[in-house]
Amino acid sequence: MLEPLLESEKKEKVLLYIHVHGEAYPMEIARAFEYYVNTVQNQLQKLENGGVLYSRLKGKVRLFGMNPRYAFKKELETLLAKALQFIPEAEKERYYTPRLRPRRTGKP
Repeated sequence: MLEPLLESEKKEKVLLYIHVHGEAYPMEIARAFEYYVNTVQNQLQKLENGGVLYSRLKGKVRLFGMNPRYAFKKELETLLAKALQFIPEAEKERYYTPRLRPRRTGKP
């Protein structure tokens, strides 16, 4: 749907995935869409180089998320939210349902 603007379907899916989940790491995205991890890493790197995404290390894992300093962040998020409305329900449930993480409790 956003392919003409974003150059590729893969870039669109990566952005939508990060938009829904907040942060994600390349292998997680690659598994979700059954892409090669190199493909996902290339898309993430292009988006980070353009200032759209940020990355940070969490242990040995590099997480990517939407850059809060990106000049068009609100507009991009609005566009992604609108695009998400046009995705079929089955696809939305499969790929774009936020994951539920168990809460970490402190040691008793």
